[in-house]
Amino acid sequence: MTRAAVLIVPLSLALLCSCDDMVQFGHVQQDFHYSYAMQPGGHLDVENRNGGMSIIGWDRNSIDVAGSKYAGNESELSQVRIKVDVNGNAATIVTESPDWGNYGAHYTIRVPRNTAVGRAKSTNGNVTVEDLTSGGTLVSTNGRMTLHRDDGNFDVRTTNGSVEYEDCSGLERAETTNGSVKGTLKSGSFEAHTTNGSIDLTLDNPGRGQQLRAETTNGSVQIALNQFLENPIRAQTTHGSLTLRLPHNTDAHLDAHTSLARISSDLPMSAEESDKHELHGNLGSGGPVISVTTSTGPIHIEDGGR
Repeated sequence: MTRAAVLIVPLSLALLCSCDDMVQFGHVQQDFHYSYAMQPGGHLDVENRNGGMSIIGWDRNSIDVAGSKYAGNESELSQVRIKVDVNGNAATIVTESPDWGNYGAHYTIRVPRNTAVGRAKSTNGNVTVEDLTSGGTLVSTNGRMTLHRDDGNFDVRTTNGSVEYEDCSGLERAETTNGSVKGTLKSGSFEAHTTNGSIDLTLDNPGRGQQLRAETTNGSVQIALNQFLENPIRAQTTHGSLTLRLPHNTDAHLDAHTSLARISSDLPMSAEESDKHELHGNLGSGGPVISVTTSTGPIHIEDGGR
C-alpha cells in the first residue's frame, strides 16, 4: 500500500526567534521529521530544489527523514511542502515550492545500508552520501559532493563544486564543470572528468583489467595506485602537470606526451623511444597501455615501491 502520506504537517516546529538571525538571514525555519518501515534492498529518489542533503546507511529496516525547510516569512514557508512516499522498500522524497522566492530545505535521510539511490538531485546545495553499498546517481547544480565509506557504483555529477571520496569502493564516475575530484578509493575503478579543477585520486586495489581515466582541462592530475592489476590508464590535462605513482613491478606500455615541458620516470623502461617531449616504452615486461598527455605541464612517473 502506497504511503503518500500528506506529510506536510511536521512533528516539530521551530521558528527562528532571534531578531538578529531574522535580520541577518531573512528566514523563518520549520523542522520536520518522518519515519517509516522500509525493507532492505530498496530504492530511494530525492528531489530538492534549494538546499543540501545527507543520505546515510544504517542497520535498521526503516527510513528516517529529518531536516528543516525555510522561507522569507511564515506565509511563504507554508508554501514549501515536504512530500515523502514510501511503498515497501521504495521511497521518494520531494521538496515542493514555488518557482520564485528564497525557499529551500535541508535533509538528513537514513535508509537501510543496501538501498540503491536511483537519483538524488539538489539544485543549490551540497550532497553527502555515507555507508551505502548499492550505489546510485547523485546530481547537484551548485554544490560539493562527498562520499564516505560507500561500497557501490556511484555516478556523481555537479556543475560547480568539488567531488570528494573517502575510503570508497566500486566503479566511481565523477563529473564536474568547475571543481576538483580527489580522495581515496579502497577498490574498484574510476572515471573522473572536470573542466576547471585538479584530480588527485589514490586507489588501493583496482579491479583487474579495469580501465582508469582522469581528464581535466585546467588543472593537475595525480594518480596513485598501490597495486597494478593489468589496468589501462588514460590521464589527460590541457594546462597542468601529470603525476602517476605506480608500484615498482608494474608491467605496462607507457605513451607519454607533453608539448612544453619535460617527462621523467623513476621506473625502469625497455624498448624506449624518447625525445624532448615524448616518451614511449615498456615498464617491466610491457602490458596494457598507460597514456598520459598534457600540453603545458611536466609528466612524472614515480616509483611507489612494493
